[in-house]
This record gives sequence, structure tokens and C-alpha cells, in this order.
Amino acid sequence: MPLLEVRDINVRFGGLVAVSDVSFDVDTGSITGLIGPNGAGKTTCFNAVTGLQACSGRVVLDGKDISNRRPHVRARLGMSRTFQRLETFRTLTTRENVLVAAEMSRKRLRSQGLSPVEVTDRAVDRVGLGPVADVSVELLPTGTQRLVELARCLAAAPRVILLDEPSSGLNDNETDALAELLKELASEGLGVLVVEHDMPFIMATCGRINVLDFGSIIAQGTPAEVRANPMVRSAYLGQGEPSEPPANGALPARARAVANRHSDETSSGPGAGDSDAPLVPGLELSAIRAGYDLIDVIDDVSLTVPLGSVVALLGPNGAGKSTTLKVACAEVIPRAGAVSFLGQPAKGHSADDLARRGLCCIPEGRSVFPSLSVVENLLMASHTGSDRDVIQEQAFSRFPSLAGRRAQLAGTLSGGEQQMLAMARALTTNPKVLLLDELSMGLAPLIVEQLYEAVAEIAAGSIAVLIVEQFAHDVLAVADHALVMAGGKIVMTGTPEEVAAGMDEAYLGVAPAG
Repeated sequence: MPLLEVRDINVRFGGLVAVSDVSFDVDTGSITGLIGPNGAGKTTCFNAVTGLQACSGRVVLDGKDISNRRPHVRARLGMSRTFQRLETFRTLTTRENVLVAAEMSRKRLRSQGLSPVEVTDRAVDRVGLGPVADVSVELLPTGTQRLVELARCLAAAPRVILLDEPSSGLNDNETDALAELLKELASEGLGVLVVEHDMPFIMATCGRINVLDFGSIIAQGTPAEVRANPMVRSAYLGQGEPSEPPANGALPARARAVANRHSDETSSGPGAGDSDAPLVPGLELSAIRAGYDLIDVIDDVSLTVPLGSVVALLGPNGAGKSTTLKVACAEVIPRAGAVSFLGQPAKGHSADDLARRGLCCIPEGRSVFPSLSVVENLLMASHTGSDRDVIQEQAFSRFPSLAGRRAQLAGTLSGGEQQMLAMARALTTNPKVLLLDELSMGLAPLIVEQLYEAVAEIAAGSIAVLIVEQFAHDVLAVADHALVMAGGKIVMTGTPEEVAAGMDEAYLGVAPAG
């Protein structure tokens, strides 16, 4: 008998069918994948299984029908989960976050002769969080916070865990370690259900995979069977196999043509029509040193983002990329160095002042108002004086997939749609400089490609775009210039082709010779 049985789950949002007749099993001691393109219904399905979303159908855990049980009851019966958007107690330490879950399971732990403190310490050590056990979670990078969520799941003594995009924000080594940990947990009798866009991770970790598209299961089977299924390639990856990373520094000609389109289309832009004309800087950071409390996170960081260009800031998780963005938009005050915005010193200007002057930041995590509709989210930008009809027309012409979801609550959109909404809302403010933090995190390849094509078009309108990314090849295809950070420093800079050719060395923190 399966450990977790999901039968004929259906979820509707008004007239929209988000999940239709979905059924699958999770066996004891197994890792099961749930994949599909953005908007396929994966997170909605998770919410239905865990009781956070009303649905029809049946959910059976360990032979017990829990379809009518509330979320906290399902959790106490042995079901734990993580979330696509981080749900940590940011002002608590790592240990305190995990202890919350252990305390909630005190009665069950007592029957096993364990105390919440013992279980907390075990979970923290098991996930490798010992070095940051007493650090406030808000100071941790996204990838580490995801591990905090996993440790919290384990502290609840679950029978089955549901992980929503667990590898988002992790570097390659951390992703490999996560895969090994999940295999160990499964070998100890735990059931694991994973939603993930990282196909190599899914294929190497899961014994069985279920594929959703438009709310319905289109394929089920082993990784080899799913990989060979033409419906999966079409729905999840697009026609054919996923593209390979650029070889020998060569980037796809189509993407480079999109990225360089502004050289032909913006005849009225700064420096347009004259390849020797100086590029007007939208944003400059000079010899920046900054950090939190007594810890320096970045040191001697300098970069320039000209108007009408896309600059990629790359590097592994924890390199200091997001801190650099926070310095750029005045959320973090540097200890040394200078920031210039549109040629003027930014010192003394607050974050909201810079925003009013035209600096717009879309932070990591798709900051939308989940309880407001798509249109209401867009109209939050009407304080700039823009006409409401114009705001909607611009947003829906740039992102047509949002037009059919005008009245839908933003919190029920897929991750890709939420990212589109965040970008559309930002652009209604007519920014001069746009900062994007981990645009591709947790998104399917086809959605990432669409978003980056939009970024290239945005830059063509004489906007300076600085993109922070962990996964380099996604953004190099549309960048004009690239920098790589490691250990809080810039270790490599150059054209996308040059950076692509030296990426391995740069990510290891070793700048290539010359």
C-alpha cells in the first residue's frame, strides 16, 4: 500500500480549472517527482494535498483518509512541507525556526523518548546547518533558508515530506548534497514528493516522476520513460531537447540578436547610431565595501551599468550578489566606496527617494501582493501619475499571458506568472535603472527564455538593467557585459563570450590568467 495516495484531485478558481483529476502515489522509502511548466498546477496540487487549498478528491496517508482534515492535523499525522516562496520566521535564528516545529510535535516525540531540543539539534546537524544555527535567518542567503525549511520539516518527525522547489538558490555542491540527503532519508523509510524545475536534479534523484500540464497528468514513469516522452519535451522543455550551455564561449545567435537589438532600434537613445559614442552610465558602484553587523559581505566591488544595456552579475550562492543590489538601491549603506545614479552621487538619498527618481528593484522572491488581483497589483503603481488604462495596456501587451488572468489573485498565479506581474508592475513606473534579483529562480526553461527576451526589449528602451543570477548561461544570452563574484569580490569581468569561456574557473573563485 502506498504511503501517500492522491486520488482524483480537482481545484477550481472560479471558472478556471487549476487541477483536474490528478492522481499519483508516493511509496515508503521513495523519492517521487512532480514536474511541469509554470502554471501547470504543481504548487496548487501541493496545497490541495496538504489541506491549504479546498478541493475535491481523496488524500490518504498511511492508510488513513485525511481528505477532510485541516492542515495542522495533517501535519501532526506525519505530513510536512516546504514552500516555493520562503516561509521562515526571519527574525528567529536557524535553531529557533527548527525548534518551533519540534515543539509542535512534543507529544509524539515524548512517546519516542525524545525531547524537542534533541530533535532540533539532530535536524540542524542532519541538514548541515550547524555553523549558522545561532544566526538570524534574515541574514542567511536564500539557499540556506531553504535548508532551514527542510530541517524544520524533519523536526516534525514526518512520514512524508513535500518539497516545493527545494534546490532553488542552492549552488551545485549544495544541490548535490541535498540530493544525497534526500536519498538517505528515503532509505530510512521516509516518503518524499518533490516539485522542481531543475531537471538534472529530478532525473538523478527521483525513482518515479509525474508530469503535469494545464492541471492534468500527461505522463508518469521512471526518469528514462519521462525523458523519452514527446509530450513531456513539448510541454515542459519545448520542442526537442533543452539547449546545451554555450560551447567555447559561443552564444546562441538568436539570443544575441535580441540582446543587441537596441543598437538598431533606439536611434534616439544615448549613444545610439554611433558605436564610438560614450555610453551614459545609469548606475555606478565604485570600490564598495558593505555587510551586516560586524561582517563584511562584499569588498572592493566596482561596476557600471550604461543606459540601454544589460549587465549580468553572476556567481555561486552566497557570493554577495544580492548584497550588491541592496547597496545599489540604498537598502544597505556601504562602509566604503560610492554609488552614483544617473551620473549623480546617491549618498544621502533614501531607497524610496531613489525609487521616485527612477531606480526600480525587483527583489528575489517575486514581490507581489498575493491577496490582490493581477489588475489591482498593477494599479498599485498608479501613484506615479500614469493613467490606469495605459498601465494595463502596457502590461498586457508586454505579457499577454496575464491578460486572461486580470481578476485572478496574484497569490494563485504560477511562479513564472508572478515574475511577469512583478516586472510588468515595475515597468509602469517608467524606471531609468532596473535591478533584477534571481529572475530565473524556480522557473521552467521556456518561461525563463520569455522573461529574458523581455529584458532585452526593456534595455532597448534606454533603460539600464542589472541582473543578479546564479545560473549563468540563462542570462549570458541577453547580456552586453558580465561580471562574476565569488567570496564577496569581483573575480572576472568581460563580454558574455569571455565570461562563458572562463565560467568554471570563475565560479571556483580563480580568475583565469590574463
